[in-house]
Amino acid sequence: MPILAILSLLIGLIASQVTAAVPTEGTWTMDPPQTFTDSSVTTTTTSYKAAVRGAVNADGTSNFSAKKGVVAVQFDLLAAPATTTTTTRTYAPPVWESVQSTGTYSVADLSLDPATVVTFNDITNLSATYLFTEGTCHGGSLRWTVDVVHDNVIRSVHVYYGDPNQASAGQECTTNTGSGQNLITTSTVENRFQMQRFGPAQVYNSYATTKGIVGADRVLAVRLVLDSGWGGTQRADVSNITVNDNTFVPKTTEVLASTTVTGDYAKTCDLPDARLTWSKNGGASGSVNEETSIQPKDSGEFFRQVDCKYIYNLSVSSLSGAGRYNVNVNIGGMNVPAPAIFDLR
Repeated sequence: MPILAILSLLIGLIASQVTAAVPTEGTWTMDPPQTFTDSSVTTTTTSYKAAVRGAVNADGTSNFSAKKGVVAVQFDLLAAPATTTTTTRTYAPPVWESVQSTGTYSVADLSLDPATVVTFNDITNLSATYLFTEGTCHGGSLRWTVDVVHDNVIRSVHVYYGDPNQASAGQECTTNTGSGQNLITTSTVENRFQMQRFGPAQVYNSYATTKGIVGADRVLAVRLVLDSGWGGTQRADVSNITVNDNTFVPKTTEVLASTTVTGDYAKTCDLPDARLTWSKNGGASGSVNEETSIQPKDSGEFFRQVDCKYIYNLSVSSLSGAGRYNVNVNIGGMNVPAPAIFDLR
């Protein structure tokens, strides 16, 4: 058999044995929400504008001959203070705790609401990395809860970390933690699935049994829950929370607003180095009304600075024929308003 045919066969066999998780788009919601603080920073920079001078009309009406010669391009530089205020929101990490206080207890609940139709059969990966800093698993959490529509009624399928079958230990999770594992495929503790309020009592079942009953049910939400503070304080560090291929990314920072106030422009003689850049914008119009100069052309990419002005004798032969041209003062990699505009005829 040819080598290419063998490789193709092997690739096909490998692909047939790989089951990819169904892409699961959706919105993550944390309860309680992440807390945050807002802060503002103000910076002052210099804003520049260029003012066309010399042989090129500032209103763009100059038409030069496309014959040999140079176009003398000159600019004044106008400067103004620019004050920018940026407001940033910084988020604290999510809080994973369930603590009893005055007869009530707190709950940590992270929910993924699918953006498309997803069934229980489509849930092929439920995983998270966790470490209890106070307390441990008990009383039904830490767990995943998959809310489904079963026989037109909203029901919940619980998927427990640790071993929920340890009645005396009350969901022991010190040995079979499940941390970092995919609870759908991990078989260390097989019967970790509970179908709540599904009629006849079903306590803890295997994935196969659960899938046989609710596999085709539509999923409304997939939640990671810590809510057993009624039986003892629970606090944990939780990360890498993933449903199929969708991993929760906690908020860190975001820019809420950024405003810039620019002062009055005035001519300046404090001229930074400036490059000359040009672009061609299309066909020329009108008749020649300006004379091209025969004075020596400038070379290189930077303007000369003479008497508080940028000056460049731009060789007509270095341009690309008849058309309309924009010639810019470029400072720090940015073209500043406004260009010199002229036509070559």
